[in-house]
Amino acid sequence: MATGKSELLNSVADEAEARGLTVLKATGLRAERRTPMAVFGQLLLHADQMAEQDTGTTARVARLLDDAKFTAMLRDADNEREEHVRAHVMRSLTLALRGLARGGPLAVLVDDVQYADIPSLQCLQYAMRELRAKPVVIVLGLRTGPHAERPMFSAELLRHPRLTQLRLTTLGETGTEELLRAHLDEAQAHALAPDVHRLSGGNPLLVRALIHDLLAHGPLDHDHRAPVQGADSTLPAGRTVPAGDAYRQSVLSCLHRGADAVLAVARGLAVLDDAASDATLADLLGLDRETVARALRTLAAAGLTDGGAFRHPLARTAVLDDLSREDRVGLHRRAAALLRRHGAEPPVVARHIVATGEVEGAESLDVLWETATRARRDEDVSLAIACLHLADESCPRGERRSEILAELARLAWRVRPSTLGPHLGALRAAFDEGWLAEQAVPVLISGLLWQGRFDEAAEVARKGQVAYEGASAVSGYLASGSVRTTYPTLRERIGAENWPAPHSTWDVLTTPGCDPRGRVGAALNAVLSRGVDPHAADLAETVLQGTRLSDATLETLTAALSVLIYCDRLGRAAHWCDALLREATRLGGPGWQAPLSAVRATIALRQGNAPDAVRYALTALSWISPQGWGVGIGSILATLVSAHTAMGQYEQAMSYLDHHLPEGLPETRYGLELSYARGQLYAAMGRVRPALDDFLTCGELMTRWGIDQPALVPWRSAAAEMHLRTGGEAEADRLVREQLAKCGPGQSRTRAQTLRVLAEVSGLRRHHHALHEAIEELEKCEDRLELVRALGALSRSHHALGDLGQARMMARRAWRIARDARAEALCEQLLPYGDGEAGAAERPARDGEVCPAEELTDAERRVASLASFGHSNREIARKLFITVSTVEQHLTRVYRKLNVSRRKDLPHDLLADTAC
Repeated sequence: MATGKSELLNSVADEAEARGLTVLKATGLRAERRTPMAVFGQLLLHADQMAEQDTGTTARVARLLDDAKFTAMLRDADNEREEHVRAHVMRSLTLALRGLARGGPLAVLVDDVQYADIPSLQCLQYAMRELRAKPVVIVLGLRTGPHAERPMFSAELLRHPRLTQLRLTTLGETGTEELLRAHLDEAQAHALAPDVHRLSGGNPLLVRALIHDLLAHGPLDHDHRAPVQGADSTLPAGRTVPAGDAYRQSVLSCLHRGADAVLAVARGLAVLDDAASDATLADLLGLDRETVARALRTLAAAGLTDGGAFRHPLARTAVLDDLSREDRVGLHRRAAALLRRHGAEPPVVARHIVATGEVEGAESLDVLWETATRARRDEDVSLAIACLHLADESCPRGERRSEILAELARLAWRVRPSTLGPHLGALRAAFDEGWLAEQAVPVLISGLLWQGRFDEAAEVARKGQVAYEGASAVSGYLASGSVRTTYPTLRERIGAENWPAPHSTWDVLTTPGCDPRGRVGAALNAVLSRGVDPHAADLAETVLQGTRLSDATLETLTAALSVLIYCDRLGRAAHWCDALLREATRLGGPGWQAPLSAVRATIALRQGNAPDAVRYALTALSWISPQGWGVGIGSILATLVSAHTAMGQYEQAMSYLDHHLPEGLPETRYGLELSYARGQLYAAMGRVRPALDDFLTCGELMTRWGIDQPALVPWRSAAAEMHLRTGGEAEADRLVREQLAKCGPGQSRTRAQTLRVLAEVSGLRRHHHALHEAIEELEKCEDRLELVRALGALSRSHHALGDLGQARMMARRAWRIARDARAEALCEQLLPYGDGEAGAAERPARDGEVCPAEELTDAERRVASLASFGHSNREIARKLFITVSTVEQHLTRVYRKLNVSRRKDLPHDLLADTAC
């Protein structure tokens, strides 16, 4: 089948004509198998020589053919044993055939003899006998297959004394390369031949189809790879040759030219795929195993299959698409029943049930649910969703359907959050009708809260606590700290009497068997309601270590990251968030990658890395549209506004405030973050009153909600800075001291920020030591932007004390960090506003000026750098292979040149680029 028989016959015809033979050609067609004399008539009436005969000869031949047709019409068209054409008619037709050669050599070529009608074959058989001694060559193209199409004719051929058989096979790799050379250069043909041969099996028709697809996809690159375009051009791993429409059509052409049994087996193989075997194919198609085995061998010989599977996925797709919907559904339905009887695994059976779009009985429903569970566990989300959708359509109301609806909502959030609405609608309808299972209610409440539908969420929570005895699932969800702190107004809507008491962090730590969500929720609630707790941070990291990323744990893991962020463990938070992002990218799903990218943006912002904060935030928005973010959009916009503000890009920051915001956003923790970010922007733009209003609004809400901790939003220090600009020093002093009292151990970033503002409020001279303490704290928690602000304040403090050299050094260090962080606004604040001495102390040295560090020799710079990081003189001597005395001498000169008196005042960037 499709191994080049027709091509060979065409070559024979060309060669015969070149040698002066008279060539007569005919082709059998499947549609004319029962049409008498269809093939023999082609030889006599369609020949060019017949046109040159006189009219009388043509009429006589036509009458003979009509006579033969009439006789054949009285016979059984499929019975070779009957005489379909009378002997004298066959003799006359043979003489007419011989007469076409005009006494010279004759070549008779018939392609696809297996489709020839019996009367034509009997006439051809008679002519072969009568013309045996004449200069005649007869070439027949016959396709082999599971069964001989015309067994008696084939048997008679084998008895012919001058018979020569040429069995054509597929091309080898060398032959494939030769065929490629006709269209590609030698290097390309040699490089592509292995892949083309693997995809085509050496079938010449498929090889030509692949060449066509290859050329249609444009020129090859330098590695002899073709650009892949379109959905149908997807290559198996390692392939360099695209397969497209030409390949698809050639596969179907091969199959439709083959025997019916071969086409049927190919269709069964496409339906069963990996579950195919001789036995299952025979049962599915109603054929005997021997017929199936022969058909499989035929498919392999034609280069369509290898090892019982199609050589290319597109071949299987083409076969399936060629089936009518009714036939395809019927085959899948029989396959599902067959495989279920044979004890196949649920996922194997479920794929066929999904393909039919029908669920027949509870057993099929069990198969779909089991498959969806496994698929979700194996991260085959598309299969899980397909199974759940079909199960939902056929499952009666009750607990099982509740589980299906809840699972569909979770998967919709992961794959396409914008489609969450209909799933929430189905859950709400089930709840209102009274058949939603208790375990599914938290999914409904969570979705409603995310969309800002707080009144609906509160109503469902209240009714749920009444409708379900105990309502442990609903109460457990409400008791989690992440709900209490993210949606603090929900408690007011539900009512304090219906609001479960939160678990303490210590209780959760010591209670065995506590679920991770409850543990992290309690930790988050403790941090935001009572202050930073080292136990809470340790608990969050324990949960991150022992919890696998999934649809059910995503909220828990992001809450655990928030605990680390609020506890100023930014390095650990970045480590775990990066690990989770890698896992989310590997497993796929915008609903995972987006929130984790948003958290990573928050971490980058608190580390003072504004460019990375913008990059991660925009990545989060690329995974989920602003409309799909619900109230969570507030956190993304807050990060973008704060990051652009830090980089001095005020117009860009302002543009994010123009986004359409959900109505319920101001009642969430995300709205609080956005208000604070907007206040920062107003403050940077010099709009003091609007900024102060935003900061005080944050304070009012946080106090009312019971989450008034500076780790979340340091509104007091921000408001104090605004009061300083308006002359409210007393109020500023009160606010900043209140915030300092709330900064417990472990809050290095927040405490450092508070100390800086305290120094600004109380006078830099009086709190010079507070700035040094703030800088030490900031060097632990990696917040570069706040470090720049503290260094700038320390520079001004040194200047106020008359220590101009140290002031200039601090300003220069701050400017360099701000430049690296692309904090243009902070850079401008550090540059001079005039040419006076004060300006020079607050900026890096300009061209023509001498930086103090430039006066150091290389040896002095190395010693001073190690000393600035706390190394002792003995340790420095051992590292640099010099004596302790030499270290002391270098340090003495360094102190004099830099105008400092102790190690703590040495800058840390002495080994960096010292260009001013």
